[in-house]
Amino acid sequence: MAIQIVGNSGTVAEVDSNRNLLVYPGYPAFPAAGGWYSATGYSGTTGVVAAALAANTSLMSFRLSASSTRKAYVDRLRVSFTPATVGASGGVAGVLGLQRFTTATPTGGTARTAARKNAALGTASDVTDIRDSNAALTVTSVVFGDVVASTVVPLFTTGGSAEWVAEIDNPLVLAAGDGLVLRTQVAMAATQTWQYTYNIYWHEF
Repeated sequence: MAIQIVGNSGTVAEVDSNRNLLVYPGYPAFPAAGGWYSATGYSGTTGVVAAALAANTSLMSFRLSASSTRKAYVDRLRVSFTPATVGASGGVAGVLGLQRFTTATPTGGTARTAARKNAALGTASDVTDIRDSNAALTVTSVVFGDVVASTVVPLFTTGGSAEWVAEIDNPLVLAAGDGLVLRTQVAMAATQTWQYTYNIYWHEF
């Protein structure tokens, strides 16, 4: 049974019979500017990532506008992989990393648009450039920073699929002009070609 304690200032606290504060969690209120967002993309319906793709190749990028007055807080990334041409038994798998960047915006590939999780509340995202490629984005003048997460791109010797979920315990914080890129950390498997999809989730205040 809930009990109400009233302080001298008239403030009411609702507590249980042991005077433990009762908290009823709800959805956070949307800000006047900003909100919650997601974006999705893929390597293409017919495009595949080439075998033996070189290390330090950027496949997907996501950048907060350099003129933004907000920060972006990235909560989660999901990437799915499936082979187009299976690899050779005994081959070496590749590694894909989620890496910070700044200074310039990657170009090329296919541009994507942020989706608002509630179209009636908040405002459009200040992440104004999201793009992906099955080959390589152009990264002229881009300055790369820390690798904040990574995964093995499995070596498939038969058909199948795999998913990487980067659950981030504390959101990755991006200031104006900061971005994240999916970038190969080593050369990919020598004979395997593959396709990918991704979903990224974030909020801005």
